[in-house]
Amino acid sequence: MALKIFEENWISSRTLAKILMISPERVRQLEEEGYLTSKTEKGRKLFDLIPSFQMYIKYKERFEKASGAIASGLAEVMDDDARRLKAEADLKEAKAAIENLKKEEFEATMHRSEDVETVMEALTMAFRAEALAIPGLVAVDVAEATTAQQAAGIIKNAVNNMLNRLSEFKYSPAKFKKLVREREKWMNEHDKAEGDKEAQSGIKQSMQRAKGTGKHKRI
Repeated sequence: MALKIFEENWISSRTLAKILMISPERVRQLEEEGYLTSKTEKGRKLFDLIPSFQMYIKYKERFEKASGAIASGLAEVMDDDARRLKAEADLKEAKAAIENLKKEEFEATMHRSEDVETVMEALTMAFRAEALAIPGLVAVDVAEATTAQQAAGIIKNAVNNMLNRLSEFKYSPAKFKKLVREREKWMNEHDKAEGDKEAQSGIKQSMQRAKGTGKHKRI
């Protein structure tokens, strides 16, 4: 009788985590990945102790087998399950990294090198335009200056005014977000155009094949 009770011992994820010596978060992750199963009773998620323990042991055996093969560099000893597990893990990691980069890019916490180059080029062009405008702005006043010191002061004021205007050119996340949106829009339009082109090419080829099959030789 006692054995039957033990076999039907439904426990919480926290208790199962203590038995398996892992964290409750890891228990939930293994369940999501299909390595553990549970049931929900009265709003609580419960795990059957013995089947859960057996499933975890099988998972550990497969994982350790795959890890040993990878560590030794002997790809030939990796079975299909090990290769599948590694491929799935690599794919998940790559997707997560890409999504994280996209998120940071859209939030303007990370910028592409080409976007930084675009913004810096705009700053350089603004500085160049301001600098080239100085001679025309001060030419008359400098010509009317009676001393070199007075002329130097006029030029200095013009340069200070230019630098004050350029100081307003500050880092703006909104500028980078705009560049990201414009690039996404261009890529979507480009993909749509390529898709339309391929569709039109397919229709044209189909029409040519149909036209070819409709020809008859004259006897």
